[in-house]
Order: sequence, then structure tokens, then C-alpha cells
Amino acid sequence: MTEHLLEMAGALVRVSDGKIEVLSEPKVKWCPLRSGLYGIEAESRETVESVLRVHMKELGMYSPHRVLELSERPVSFGASEMISDGMKEGLVDAAVVVCEGAGTVVATRTEVVAALGAHMTGLVRTEPIEEIQAGLRERGCILLDDRCTIDQVEGYRRALAAGYERIVVTITGRRAFEAEEIRKMASTSAGEGPVIFAVHNLDVAEDQAEVLAETCDVVWACASRTVREVVGRQAKLQIGISIPVYALTDSGKRLVLNRALHFDESLVMHRATLPYGPEEKLPDPLL
Repeated sequence: MTEHLLEMAGALVRVSDGKIEVLSEPKVKWCPLRSGLYGIEAESRETVESVLRVHMKELGMYSPHRVLELSERPVSFGASEMISDGMKEGLVDAAVVVCEGAGTVVATRTEVVAALGAHMTGLVRTEPIEEIQAGLRERGCILLDDRCTIDQVEGYRRALAAGYERIVVTITGRRAFEAEEIRKMASTSAGEGPVIFAVHNLDVAEDQAEVLAETCDVVWACASRTVREVVGRQAKLQIGISIPVYALTDSGKRLVLNRALHFDESLVMHRATLPYGPEEKLPDPLL
């Protein structure tokens, strides 16, 4: 029996051997991204369960049948999409990401990064799924251990030890301390520093948002008013309005703009004071 704990739309969810239990009400009542992707106009325990069930059916998430390679790019400016496109252009050698059933993973193939990040939400805790771990290792991935340890600092250390230089590390806002530790480690290492992506930033405290602004290269606003106010004001570039993505460094801008280069639909770019976005297009509520 394996058990996994995650957050989706601010709801705490447990998955045990394929059974979904939504343990709390979603904190976000309406999300423009989830509305566009899944047609949800009012979040509830039922919508959280139904979306997760679709992910489990289509991608085999939280099961031995996990899809580990994917060519689709479901989110316009998602983290895995940016990393995958960066790998294609030689801007990224390796990505330190997280996968259920495996924990922290160092991945180097675009299709693997796309599969792991396609519909991954806030993974809090996970337990081993042997088939996922074996499949990732067969695809050249590095796992921290067999116990599903989630530790992005150690993941970055393993990526460096493996000889990778252009490394992207994803962290969550509530583990902003990892970004600080990674920056300290990078300051004593030779070669290029890492590009740090902060994803899943719901319920980020002001002090955590300040750390993100100081240490990260790209930060997703999610449904956080604090991230918009603290990080958005220091950003060099914002892509998107309803769920803004903020680039704070030139390295971050390069990966955001590279994703725009690979994006097939029309875009508009203009000068603006950041953060930018009309209230009616924002998630409800902002937390």
C-alpha cells in the first residue's frame, strides 16, 4: 500500500492505492488556469477529485503505470514547458524536479521533464512506487534514494556531482529556505549558477515571498496576493495576466522568452509597471 499527500487548488488530498480522499475544502474558489484547462467555474471537493482522477487515468499518476515521457505542452507558460524548451535550445542541461513515487529527481530529457511536470501540483509527501523509480532510472534520471526523499538542495548537489552545469531547480514557496541554501552552495561552486523556479506558491508568507524575490529567477504568482505584491514589484518581466509568471533575473528572462519563441499562439508584449493585471482576471480569492 502506498500513500501520497498533495495539494490542489489549496485543498489537501490523499491518494492511497488509487483511492482519492479530498481532506479539506479548496481555498481557491475560482482559478482562471483550471477554468481554462478543465472548464471548472466553481472549485469544490468534487472538482478537485474529478480533475485528479482524470490525471490518474490519462497519465497513470500515483500508480505503477505512470507515463514518463510526454510530447504535449498543456500549460502555456508552465515550469516544465519552459525547462523542456530550454533543454531543446541547449540552455538547460538538467532539471531538479519532483515526482510522486520517486521524490526528488534529476532529469535530463525533455520528454521526461514534460511528463513529470505536466499536471504536477504541490506534492507534500510520497511513498515509493518501484515501477516509477525503475522507469526513471532507465531514462537516465538520478534519484536521491529509494525512499522518495524530497530535498531539492541535495538534488542540486547530485546534479553538480554528475557534471551538469546549466541546472534548473524547482522549489515551492513554502520551502523558500531551499532557494537560500542552493544559492549559498552555488556561490562556492565553479561554473554557472542554477536557475531557480518557484512554483506552487499558494499561502506564501511575506518573509517567504521576500526570500523568493531575492534568490529565485522565475516565480509563479499562483493565487497569492503576497507574491504579486512582493515579487511582482521586483520583476524584470511578467508573462501572463491572470496567473502571472515573474522573471527576476536575466537568466530567468532568457528561459521565459525562449518559451515564448516556441509558443505557437499569438502574444502581445508591452511596457508596463509591474505587477500588471486587472482584478477581474485574477483567481478568487487571492490568499
